[in-house]
Amino acid sequence: MKAAVFYGPRDIRVVEVETPKLEAGDILIKIRACGICGSDLHTYKLGLFLDLGTPIDSGRILGHEFSGDVVEVGGQVEGLKVGDRVTAISMGAEAEFLKIPAFMTPVIFHVPPEVSHEEAATNEPLATSLHAVGLASPANGETIVILGAGIIGLGVLQVLKAVSSTKVIVVDLSDKRLAMAQKLGAEVVINPTREDPYQKMLEMTGSTKLMFLEEPVSGVDTVFDCAGGTVEYTGTPALQQALLMVRENGKVVLVAVFEKPFEIDHNLIMRKGVSLLGSFGYSLDEFAQALELMRSGKVDRKPLISHEFPLDRAKEAYETQLKTEEAIKVLIKP
Repeated sequence: MKAAVFYGPRDIRVVEVETPKLEAGDILIKIRACGICGSDLHTYKLGLFLDLGTPIDSGRILGHEFSGDVVEVGGQVEGLKVGDRVTAISMGAEAEFLKIPAFMTPVIFHVPPEVSHEEAATNEPLATSLHAVGLASPANGETIVILGAGIIGLGVLQVLKAVSSTKVIVVDLSDKRLAMAQKLGAEVVINPTREDPYQKMLEMTGSTKLMFLEEPVSGVDTVFDCAGGTVEYTGTPALQQALLMVRENGKVVLVAVFEKPFEIDHNLIMRKGVSLLGSFGYSLDEFAQALELMRSGKVDRKPLISHEFPLDRAKEAYETQLKTEEAIKVLIKP
C-alpha cells in the first residue's frame, strides 16, 4: 500500500509499505479522509516536539484525524463488520489502510449516515474543542473570548454556539479565519494587526480597577487560548493577553500547544484570582458526543474543510496547512 512517511523535518515522502496483516480480533480500515493536525504539522516542521524532549523517529506514518471503511475483520469482532463506516483514536492514517489491533477496538466509533467521511475526519479536533468547553462550564449570558481561529478555536466557537447562549469574541491574525468565525456565529471578531484586543475588551465590557493592580480589568468571563505562546498580539504573547483581559475570578483555558517557554505576569493570576485550566485531549464519551453534534446538525464542519489532496500530494498538503491565511483544515484522501 501507499503511505505518507515522515523522514525528518520538511521531509514527507509517499512510498510503498507492506499492507498490514491481521490477527484475531484486528480490524483493517480503508482510509477515506485524514486531516492534518497541529501536532502533525509541528512534526513536519521540527520533529514531534523535539524541543520539548519528545522526538519522533523517522520512518513513522503520521495522521490520527481520520475516517474510513472496514474492509477486513480478523475473525468475529462484536459490533464491527466489513462495510461499516468508522473513525477511531489511532495513529498512522496517512496511508491507504490502517490496522486497528484487537485490544484497541473499543476506540472504534461508527460514523452516522448523516456524517460524511470528510466531516468525520474532523471529529477528533471537535472532541478536543468540546473537552475545553466542558472544562470552562460556560453559563448563558457570559462573554467569551477565543484567541486563535484555527480548527480548534473555531471548534470551540461551534461547541459554544451549540450548547450555550454566550457572546463570543474571536481574535486572530487572519482575516479569512475571522470571516469564517463570523459565518459560524461569532458576535465580534478582532484582528490585532488593526486594534488591540485587550483595549477593545475594556471598551466593550467596561473596566474596573483593583487594588495592587496597575492594569484595568475588563468584564470577559472566560478566555480560550487556542493560539499558543509563539503567537503575539500587539507584541504581547496570547496567554499574557488572556490574563490581561479576563475579569476578576474569571477563567483562562489553555488549549494550544506551547512550542517553547515564555514569561507571563504571574501576579495577574494571583491578584485577579484567575482559574487557569489546562485542556488536553478528550474522553471516549466526548469523542462520541462530538459525532452526535455533527449527526444532529448542531455543528456543521463542512465549511472548515478548506483543501483536499490525494495521498500522492501529501507534502503539498502539509505545505498548504502551514499557510494560515489560506488554510483552515486540510484533508488527505488516499
